[in-house]
Amino acid sequence: MTAIKHALQRDIFTPNDERLLSIVNVCKAGKKKKNCFLCATVTTERPVQVRVVKVKKSDKGDFYKRQMAWELRDLAEVDAKDASKENPEFDLHFEKVYRWVASSTTEKNSFISCIWKLNQRYLRKKVEFVNVSSQLLEESVPSGESQSVAGGDEDALDDYQELNAREEQDIEGMMEVCDYAISNAEAFAEKLSRELQVLDGANIQSIMASEKQVNILMQLLDEALSEVDTIEGKLSSYEEMLQSVKEQMDQISQSNRLIQISNTNNGKLLDEIQFLVNYMDLSKGHIRALQDGDLSSPKGIEACINASEALLQCMNVALRPGHDKLMAVKQQQHLFAELRDTFARRLTNHLNNVFVHQGHDQSSTLSQHTAELTLPKHSPLHRDLLRYAKLMEWLKNTQREKYEGLSRTYVDYMTRLYEREIKDFFEVAKIKMAGTTKEGKGNKFGETSESFPPKLAQLFFLNVNHPPL
Repeated sequence: MTAIKHALQRDIFTPNDERLLSIVNVCKAGKKKKNCFLCATVTTERPVQVRVVKVKKSDKGDFYKRQMAWELRDLAEVDAKDASKENPEFDLHFEKVYRWVASSTTEKNSFISCIWKLNQRYLRKKVEFVNVSSQLLEESVPSGESQSVAGGDEDALDDYQELNAREEQDIEGMMEVCDYAISNAEAFAEKLSRELQVLDGANIQSIMASEKQVNILMQLLDEALSEVDTIEGKLSSYEEMLQSVKEQMDQISQSNRLIQISNTNNGKLLDEIQFLVNYMDLSKGHIRALQDGDLSSPKGIEACINASEALLQCMNVALRPGHDKLMAVKQQQHLFAELRDTFARRLTNHLNNVFVHQGHDQSSTLSQHTAELTLPKHSPLHRDLLRYAKLMEWLKNTQREKYEGLSRTYVDYMTRLYEREIKDFFEVAKIKMAGTTKEGKGNKFGETSESFPPKLAQLFFLNVNHPPL
């Protein structure tokens, strides 16, 4: 096994700047026995990398080749299968579980011991060892005594350090100064030992002299650490204060956003209210005119006209979407409807009384026009009715049925008035015609009113003034 180890070191690991620490001859469990070697290696360069390498003999059998390598830091568990009995089987848990059977229990234990040492030194006990006897691990602890093959190799690696270029130059310069360094190695070694003792003594004196400075430095470090703790406490308090300020600023920002939204909503609400107040508000004076306004006097009629026009404008305003669902708007519309109906009823009753009064008017009769045979004129009546023209137009636009009823009443009473006046006209004409016949040549016009001459009837219709509606 030693010869194989040296051969592997020479042919495979030395070219890769690696050192072989332990080796075990294994084969895969449960399969045909194809032997290979598991090698524990470390690199000679810093930082040190620890690997488990699988080496297999070539098919021709004259050299070895590197088949697979795993980093030791990827090893999660080593399972020795049985800690109390000798068992050559063991498992290595990398990305998957590799099951091996060693050629001997001694090689297996030596290899596991080497892995344990490497784990202790380089991986800080990262790898877990299962079913491994505590005695084997205790024996693997480094000591001044002789170790196993793997342990001895690792200790040799720990003690050995290659010389760098500057150290080689210093040794060569020292050997050149001492001519006998090659011929008399013992004298050269003795000289080096004396110089080393002198340097050790100087170092000890220097350390003792600097002990006071070291104590002062330690005291300063303690004070610095205390100051650092104080500063960290203040920074923590400042951080808490800043966090509190941040939370308050967030709340203020949220409040500002809410206030801005509220102001925007209040502005829109105010616009809607102003719109409703400007276009759907009827003054108290207009309401009094519609409810109790005097329809006989010119001033009262003018007030009623203005109030009716304002009411019609309020009722015909174009509402915006959603206004019709507001309770105040519904109440205002209901008030307008009541005022419209109340005023329409008052206006209808008043005009109806006016028409009745004009229809029974006896102030202008034919008895007052005995000198001339003409029908009485109704200009005063027409002037009185012209004052209600705008109110009649309002009634036509708002209460069509009442307007048409008033029109029929007006036509009815005025028809009666004209019929009575025409009848009186014919009676007076008949009397006048009879009187003229007795005084003159005879009674040419002694006919009744039904046989009144056509030319006289035509003259009557030309003098009739029809009042406008």
